[in-house]
Amino acid sequence: MYLTRDIIGAIDRWEKYQFDKMIYVVSSQQDLHLAQFFKILSLMGFEWAQRLEHINYGLVTGMSTRKGTAVFLNQIIKESADVMMEQMMKNEEKFNQIEDPEYVAREVGLTAIKIQDMQAKRINNYAFNWARMTSFEGDTGPYLQYAHVRLSSIERKNPEILPLPPLDSINFVHLTEPKATDIIFHLGAYPDAVRTALKTREPSGIITYLMRLSHSISSAWDVLLVKGEADVEKARARMWLFLLAREVLGAGMRLLSLTPLERM
Repeated sequence: MYLTRDIIGAIDRWEKYQFDKMIYVVSSQQDLHLAQFFKILSLMGFEWAQRLEHINYGLVTGMSTRKGTAVFLNQIIKESADVMMEQMMKNEEKFNQIEDPEYVAREVGLTAIKIQDMQAKRINNYAFNWARMTSFEGDTGPYLQYAHVRLSSIERKNPEILPLPPLDSINFVHLTEPKATDIIFHLGAYPDAVRTALKTREPSGIITYLMRLSHSISSAWDVLLVKGEADVEKARARMWLFLLAREVLGAGMRLLSLTPLERM
């Protein structure tokens, strides 16, 4: 019955869309079913059967509220947003600068959930973990958002060196310190990270890349000073580097359906 329905559905979609590729995102529990389904279509003589692809994934165990009650995803999202709101309110000064705290808390909460879900290889099962997911330390969603927020604040904190000159007029001699070259190296690796993720159908590769970039940026803050740097040309070169890092970090986050934030 299921196979018949799937066969009819595939034929109908081919007749309507003449697709280049049709992807079935279905859990690994259905590996055999999808393999048989694709094979039957091929044996039936449909040349487009080779354009079908199954992207499988593992399961989530222990998905519950902090009290241990099994729930639906919308409840997890709400509780995650509540946790983020509690964390944000601990810094009253920064909290008062946020235009829409509820929106920001929800986005940070969604980021926490999505990063935990996509961080491991998609075929692997994983245990849902509230403490790890909502932490601002380690390779987590909140940490990634914080890295982007920090980069977004650099222009607000250094208005005296704005506007910046065009990028092609920057003297890159000012960016030869090891911390600067490390960030540049990571920025240059972004296209390869995207191509690999596309080839393997693994979002975890993008997350690994973004975390490494974020760590590289974090380790450079106290070394590549912008605020307080007496050499204005050097300060501007460093600001350009951090702004480019923000662009790449934000692009990678958007690839993962995340919304990069500017304040939190």
